[in-house]
Amino acid sequence: MVTDDYALTRVYTATLQQAGYQVTSVTHSGHALLLCLRGYRPDVLLTDLCMPDGSGPMLAERLRRYDPQLQAIYFANPGTLLDESNVLVRPFSRVDLLARLSRTLTASPQAS
Repeated sequence: MVTDDYALTRVYTATLQQAGYQVTSVTHSGHALLLCLRGYRPDVLLTDLCMPDGSGPMLAERLRRYDPQLQAIYFANPGTLLDESNVLVRPFSRVDLLARLSRTLTASPQAS
């Protein structure tokens, strides 16, 4: 999970862990890139659509250099113009997050 939204990180990390997922969270896209350079390969990238240091889709594109099959789910604020299909608009529920994650993992080529 890449977001500087500490409340979102705290709540949804707990939600995902309770559902059996392992979660690694960082506050900056550079930290996510560094993890990938060190060999970490997430199943799904959860990130803000817009970040101070770039965009979520740009980060996903960069991470796909290390894992071309990487799927991404983006968090967006209300009123954001959406060019991406896999977006959760704030506020979203725990149920919404878990459902979107399940659909994303099921649709992933890695799941085959």
